[in-house]
Amino acid sequence: MWLFMNICYGLSLLTFLLLLVGLGQSFWHFFIFQAGHLTFMLLTSILYLLTETLVIFFFVGTGVSIKEYCLEHKLDAGFHKRSLAVKYRVYPPLLLNILLMIILFVSVGAMNTHQLPVPVYQILFLICLAHFIQVKIIEHRSFKENTQIILDMSGIKRTV
Repeated sequence: MWLFMNICYGLSLLTFLLLLVGLGQSFWHFFIFQAGHLTFMLLTSILYLLTETLVIFFFVGTGVSIKEYCLEHKLDAGFHKRSLAVKYRVYPPLLLNILLMIILFVSVGAMNTHQLPVPVYQILFLICLAHFIQVKIIEHRSFKENTQIILDMSGIKRTV
């Protein structure tokens, strides 16, 4: 679990850095590894979707594990309810961000073919990036709360 969670953190940081570079490319038109903005954003979109899919699977997997552990050890169902509350808190903004980012990634092509004005694309990019940061804060709090649930189940009285 710890390794998986740290991989999510690492990929989130890498995605954020790639998004910043992509935003910079939209303004200053520079190349990274001979990749222009369109190609670079394709790579960024793949990494972004991989990262967010892993985050979703983390919460699904730990939720299932918590439920099974509670059933096997006849523990209070409150632990499972707490894990569900974490998922209900993290999923709506996460899924909205995925939708916004997909719109952004499709907009790259529209901007590249001059069907969408560059300033409109850049404003959309800034909105998506700001929302991405908000979602990462929510995910961080949810990771902490999920970890606390597992610590509480194990009897460790430590606040994360």
